[in-house]
Amino acid sequence: MTIEARTAGVEPPPIEGAMRAPAAASPRPVANPARLASLRQLMALRGIAIGGQLTAIATATALGVALPLGSMIVVLALLAALNLWTWRRLESGAAATHPEVGAHLIFDLAAFTLLLSLAGGLSNPFAVLFLLHVTLAALLLPPRLAIAITVAVVACVAAVSGTPDLRLASGEPVGDGALAAGSLAAYALAAAVLAWFVVRVVAAWREDALMLAEAAQRAQNDAAVMRIGALAAGAAHELATPLTTIAVIAGELKRDGSTPDVRRDARLLAEQVDACRQTLASMMALAEHAREPAAGAAPLDAYLDGVIATFSTTRPDIPVDVRWSGPRPAPQIVPDAALKQALLILLNNAGDASPHHVDIEARWDGTAVRVAVGDRGPGFAPQDLRRLGRMFFTTKPHGKGTGLGLVLTTATVERFGGAVEWSNRPDGGAVAAVRLPIGSLLADRKPKWTP
Repeated sequence: MTIEARTAGVEPPPIEGAMRAPAAASPRPVANPARLASLRQLMALRGIAIGGQLTAIATATALGVALPLGSMIVVLALLAALNLWTWRRLESGAAATHPEVGAHLIFDLAAFTLLLSLAGGLSNPFAVLFLLHVTLAALLLPPRLAIAITVAVVACVAAVSGTPDLRLASGEPVGDGALAAGSLAAYALAAAVLAWFVVRVVAAWREDALMLAEAAQRAQNDAAVMRIGALAAGAAHELATPLTTIAVIAGELKRDGSTPDVRRDARLLAEQVDACRQTLASMMALAEHAREPAAGAAPLDAYLDGVIATFSTTRPDIPVDVRWSGPRPAPQIVPDAALKQALLILLNNAGDASPHHVDIEARWDGTAVRVAVGDRGPGFAPQDLRRLGRMFFTTKPHGKGTGLGLVLTTATVERFGGAVEWSNRPDGGAVAAVRLPIGSLLADRKPKWTP
């Protein structure tokens, strides 16, 4: 095993993808991202409508159509004011509701109806955009609200049905050619807006569904971790007595062994017993969500050295290339048994994949630490990379693994506000990268399980 410490008094570059400590301010959680996305899309659509209506008014005026420009500009100003208010409301990140989305649609419908009443009513080619409000209501709202807005649209159509037709400033009716061009523009605008809006809303729904699926998977994994923790607590108590007996016998053999080989084997047996005890302590810590008993602050590099020492004791036949990189002295952290066990799981998996070579690299700065465990094995299939640590899945032969270890590792790292990423090396092998905020490892921080 080789250890390379690269410091030279130079601060390393910021860790890519580093996360802030949990104490840092974070955006307020959103109850339903799809509804907030709907408000954003409505705001964007309203902006497009304002621009389109200004263009239409300018074109109609240039063609000599008689329009009450002052009243129409006031309506457009109200729409612009609503867009400004919506933008500031979205900045707050507060959760959106269906009635709020419905209120926006009602306001837009009222403004559109008022504009049409000032510009020819149903004789205006852009009256076809009434159907856009019905479509948006059906997409964004539950059935009762969608039906209510549909009834409101019908009422608005009836309200403008008696409006006088569009006329030129000279009093003559608008020509058929101009109306046909307006109809073509109206249908093209309606089709483009609907296609754009539906694509964006469906994408938001898919994102929402993905987040819900991930939350359900995390809840399932957390439940499994809790069950394993309960079993670990019982196993630790049951195994304490036989381990103590083995340790006593190993001590006697080390002292009274008849040959050097017996005494060497006894020392190895004693080391393995100590490793088993440390593993049980880690299991108990995971079960109790606690720090190692009586653990004081220690440098981060010393903590990582202890992880490597434990691995080398249990897997002495596997060479490990170790590289630590970061400002010295290293940050003082409180050793955590569960996190240590998570790193050991990654090291053991790497050792199973390539018994001839395992490497581990740790880089830290003032905000985060990245620990990458690599091997020179066959790597992972692309479709498997998305499943690792998220479900009980293994690439090992049948009967050799269940994927539980990687789920435990992911759950433990996420408990500290971190993340685990798996990737394949271009030159062969795989890498498991653990990223953690330094703040979650300090003495005054205690990680908590979150669903």
